[in-house]
Amino acid sequence: MTPLATSVLLIEDEQLVARVTEQMLRKAATRKYSLVHCRTLAEGLEKLRTENFDVLLLDLNLPDSSAMDTLQTVLAQSVDTPIIVLTATSNYEMGFTAIKLGAQDFLVKGDFNFLMLDRSIVYGIERHHLQRTIRQLAVLDELTGLYNRRGFNALHQDILLLAQQPGVRGYFCFFDLDRLKRINDELGHQAGDDALVEFASDLRRIFAKDALLVRLGGDEFVAMGIERAPNAAGAAIKALEIVLSVRNSVGPQFRLEASVGVAYFDQSGPRSMEELTAIADAALYSNKESRRQARLADPNPLPAVTMKVPLRPGLPNQG
Repeated sequence: MTPLATSVLLIEDEQLVARVTEQMLRKAATRKYSLVHCRTLAEGLEKLRTENFDVLLLDLNLPDSSAMDTLQTVLAQSVDTPIIVLTATSNYEMGFTAIKLGAQDFLVKGDFNFLMLDRSIVYGIERHHLQRTIRQLAVLDELTGLYNRRGFNALHQDILLLAQQPGVRGYFCFFDLDRLKRINDELGHQAGDDALVEFASDLRRIFAKDALLVRLGGDEFVAMGIERAPNAAGAAIKALEIVLSVRNSVGPQFRLEASVGVAYFDQSGPRSMEELTAIADAALYSNKESRRQARLADPNPLPAVTMKVPLRPGLPNQG
């Protein structure tokens, strides 16, 4: 099978430089290249909006932009495309500044051959992929693949803002896994890890794909998102489905259980994570206490699930 060509966008106003660059790419031995050439920054930005490229070769001084403003403008629009800067002078300070801002490499026009260009592109693409992986790992939980606390802190504000739109509301579901410590102590930590992974899988299955799914740490999880049916039970029903799914999927000797508290929010409030966390945490504690009382009354049967979900601040809980 013939490998796909590496797509290159060249933003360069000098036609001679563009022709020479194209000739160099044809000589490259490591891979095949396809080149698209734009002469202005505006034209190049439009290409980036409408097409995907594996790498961008960027001249900093263009008819409609100059110096580092050019690079910063591109970075603001296309952070997922590795950038190699082309400079007109051998002023290495400018090249180093470009790398600090986010470029993968820099080449001095007239001072590189096809081997250097090919190597710069190959290394630039791989370095960019590595950096993107590192960024993703920094916000993902290693065990479950859900977002971690750092990812939650970076992304939850967008959901709070979306909930201010008319006709929508947000939900914040706070889950806590019970009996996980007993599983870890008596069956081993691998069994506990398996339980956490299974619970994360249930969250993905039941909640919408655009929901923010988080393992805050240990046995605490969050599902947060937007729904467009203000009068429906919505997230509360999904949270209940999660609780029942967990309790019905394990054996009688080591029952893993999930407690949950749900808080809704919209234009009327609450509008901060502190408020939402307090509401959901109070509902979670109430659910956990209800189950504890049921077990004390009759430890043999599986107690009924009690869901207390505040629909909005000031409204009574739904039991």
